[in-house]
Order: sequence, then structure tokens, then C-alpha cells
Amino acid sequence: MNGSFHIVKVFGFDIRAHFSWVFIFLLIAWSVATRVLPAEFPGWTPGTYWTVGVISSLLLFVCVLIHELSHSIVARSRGHQVRSITLFFLGGVSEIEDESDTAGEEFWISVVGPLTSLALAAFFWLILAMPIAGEGSAVRAMAWYLAIINLMLGVFNLIPAYPMDGGRVLKSLVWRATGSQVRATATAATTGMLLGFAMIGLGILLAFYGNLISGLWLVFIGWFIQSTASASRRQQVTSNVLRGRTVREAMDEKPVMVEPGLTVQELMDRYIMLEFQRAYLVSLGANFQGLVSITDVKRVDPEQRSSKFITEIMTRSAGVVSVTPEEPLEAALQKLVANDLNQLVVLQEGRAVGLLSRGDVLRVMEVAELLPSSASPRRQRPPGQ
Repeated sequence: MNGSFHIVKVFGFDIRAHFSWVFIFLLIAWSVATRVLPAEFPGWTPGTYWTVGVISSLLLFVCVLIHELSHSIVARSRGHQVRSITLFFLGGVSEIEDESDTAGEEFWISVVGPLTSLALAAFFWLILAMPIAGEGSAVRAMAWYLAIINLMLGVFNLIPAYPMDGGRVLKSLVWRATGSQVRATATAATTGMLLGFAMIGLGILLAFYGNLISGLWLVFIGWFIQSTASASRRQQVTSNVLRGRTVREAMDEKPVMVEPGLTVQELMDRYIMLEFQRAYLVSLGANFQGLVSITDVKRVDPEQRSSKFITEIMTRSAGVVSVTPEEPLEAALQKLVANDLNQLVVLQEGRAVGLLSRGDVLRVMEVAELLPSSASPRRQRPPGQ
């Protein structure tokens, strides 16, 4: 997740925090210290309220981390790679690299989180019954708060609003009932969108009738759920369209190749101004040297274009992000997005055999949506160009 920083490693998982976590951590500490505790445990000093509030906020995120660790541990035990766990303003997220292979796998990876939160709630309720949690003590206050908040987290995460845990549980159940992962994802995403809109509407009503803070929070959470569910549905549509297609079906099989001895000005005069391509393969015979793009050219001072060679500004072959012709097109699109690139070099046995751009992928998607049973036409340069 962008905007996050490393905290620690736990059980081999990279634990990170998004910058928004700092804000919500302080907000929860302030809320507990100034509103929650004074109402339930009167008579303490301000310093005590703030100390317990900060510790309670910290322990809350420890509970959130335990919740996410349960997802990650189950996912790893079933063969999935977990990139990291990130704490952010709405809790936490486990970044699992690939989707579940079966409905049962999806169910257990999803349901373990809410079950863990409910187990933590029971654990803190047990602490309330111990002598250490005497009446009016700081331990009792923290155990009471964490028991309630974990109970709320467990129940809230079971709401069938994709991509929350409950939405993924719903997806697994529909998947098991229908045998279709596509239909299950669409059903869960649609449910998430509808519940998100419902939360937004309820939040507006609450804000209108005087409960402004709670109303705004509900609107924000509803918007987050609705937008994320909508994005998940679009991603599923993309996955369906690209499934079974390879890079070869979309790539430019005859990209423009230029010699490494060109200056930047020569590249502009002889190629860019005539070809209007975004990127050019730099090759010496069959030996692929690198990739030079319009973005690289823009970084060169106009006065230096006649003296600077393209080999000085290009991305050399060792640093180029590449794919093979037979690689799944969906995986290639993920590389484009993950690396924030406009094009990938297509390599076959070390030779550059094509270029794949975002536009190429979009073209295949548009054609496939119109003619889903047809093979995607390959993009080739007309003869003589």
C-alpha cells in the first residue's frame, strides 16, 4: 500500500503502517481519554485518562494486527504468498498475492479474522472477572473497552459487504452453491455496493438529525465499502475478459527499433516526429540494448539533445521490466500497474520480439467484450512502415 512504512516483522510477515494510521491512533486515544472513560470511570485525573487512552488505542491496533495475522497465517498455510500486513485508518489489510483456489479456502481465510476478534472479546471479558481488574482500576477500563471494541469488530466484519470479511464469506458460500467463482464475486460485490449505499444514506440521516460525527463516519465507511466493492467488480470483469489470453495476442509484433548510436535529436527527427510512438527498442542487430521512451526524451534539456546519445538516457536491458509472449495477459497488466509503466518489452530467449502497452491491453479488452468468442486480432504494423 502506497504511503506506508515498515514497523516490524512478525512470524515472517512484514508489518507496515499507513500514514493515516497515525491520525486514527491519536483520534481514538483522544476519544477514549476525553469521552469514553470519563463517562464510565469518573473521578480519575486527566493524566490517568490520557495514559489509559493511549495504551487502549495501542492495544486496539494490536488486536487489529492479531486479526490480520490470523488471515495471513491461514493463507500461508494454504500455499499463498502474503506480501505484507498494513495498518491504516479503517483497521488493517493483509496483502495476499493471489486469489483462493477453492470456495472452502476462501471461506476459512476470510472467516478466521472475525472469529479471532470474537475470541479476543471473550478473552478480555474473562480478564474482567479476575482480581487484577478491580472496580475502577485502569486494567478494568482497558479490558472493558477492548472487550466491547473486539466484539464490535467481529460482528461488523461479518456484515456481507465485499470486500470485508463477511463479503468474502458470502462469496465463498455462493461459490460453493453455484460452482462459479465469477458469479460469486459479482454477487458479493453487488451486495457490498448496495450495503455501502445504505450506510451512506443512514449516515446522512444521522448527520441531518443531529448526530453529525457518527453520521459522517458512517458516510465515510459506506463510501469506502461501496467504492472498493465497485472496484472489485470491475477487476473481476477485467479478469474474465483477459482470462486465457496471452501477451502474444495483444503485443505489437513489429515495434520500431533504433540504433544505439543515435543522438536524442536524431531520434526525434527520424522517428518520434514520424512514427509518433511512445517507446522505441534500442537494438544492435539482434542484440537488445534497452528501451527509450518519450518520457526519457522530455527529461533532456533541448540544448543538449544534439550532443546526448540515447544510450545515455535509455533504460538498459538489465533494468527493463519484461514479459514473454506466452505469459498470461492478465499477469502482464498487473506488471504494468504495479510498476506504473506504460509499456513492457516482450522478450523471447533474450531477444526483443515486441512491445506491450496499456493501450494494447485495453484494445484487446474492448474487442473481447464485443466478440467474447473471437480470438483477439494481433496488432501489426502495415507493410512498408
